[in-house]
Amino acid sequence: MNVGGPLGSRASALRLVWLVPVFAGFFTPAAIRGQSGASPGDITFTKDIAPILQRSCQPCHRPDGVAPMPLVTYEQVRPWAREMKMRTSLGPKAGVMPPWFVEKDIGIQKFKNDPSLSDEEIAKIVKWADSGASRGNPADMPASLNFDDSDNWTIGEPDLVLKSKEVTVPATGPDWWGDVGLIPTGLTEDRYVSAVEVREVNDIPKGGTIKTVGGRYAFHHMTYSSIVPGQRDSASAEETATTWPIHEVGRNADIFPPEAGRLLAANSSLSLTAGHIHPNGRETKAHLEFGFKFFPKGYKPLFRRSSRIRRSKSFMLTPR
Repeated sequence: MNVGGPLGSRASALRLVWLVPVFAGFFTPAAIRGQSGASPGDITFTKDIAPILQRSCQPCHRPDGVAPMPLVTYEQVRPWAREMKMRTSLGPKAGVMPPWFVEKDIGIQKFKNDPSLSDEEIAKIVKWADSGASRGNPADMPASLNFDDSDNWTIGEPDLVLKSKEVTVPATGPDWWGDVGLIPTGLTEDRYVSAVEVREVNDIPKGGTIKTVGGRYAFHHMTYSSIVPGQRDSASAEETATTWPIHEVGRNADIFPPEAGRLLAANSSLSLTAGHIHPNGRETKAHLEFGFKFFPKGYKPLFRRSSRIRRSKSFMLTPR
């Protein structure tokens, strides 16, 4: 027997009065905005975050890129919203994303291809993550970027390509550090280098199946120089030896100023003295390729690098 009709009692009727506004709240404009995107003026993925990612993140964070996860579509980015907020707010120190360690109020501030974020961009990411990381209007989404993921050299076709010996790295085991040997340049005359690019060639398949940076490469880094083997005279060795920028995963090509080309001497060899190789979960065959672009024959640099220690309190760099 139901006392008081279908609702049971006057108290039940009052409870229903309270419930109606609660359920109605799910259909307010704010709730609808959360489902469809956001209201005008809100920070959204399509309008505000995607352009930041395209400029500063997707060169690495894309399918088959050097970074662990792609950050291209909303579905790919949304799970990382909180992590993006934390990493982009670290400032110029280890762990910051994108990696950029230049103080914003000290020294040179204008750099070519600077990927760092402005304070305004960082604030947008923070607000977006804290407000629910909404998608926004699909019509606001910028066109997708097209990246050249071919094996073409970014410096153009090199004048000289040198290959290290191939190494076979087991699927598991300890990291290895050591000397990978010499690579004769085959040069019969001195040449000055305008650009150098180093890349790893390995048998790891592409296709987005690798989820970590280390899983895509066997070489973590390589420190190398060029020397003339057997040159015993220290003064001559000083004149012909050249140190080159360290190779690291994800490093761009190095372009040298027209006034300061680096010497690759006749009869020299690349000396791969300090390599770091690591297992990546599958047996991998890999080697490094060093691509050099030369200044024209007859070129002489205005300035030369020197490894000699200057003991005077002050000195001037003079043209050679």
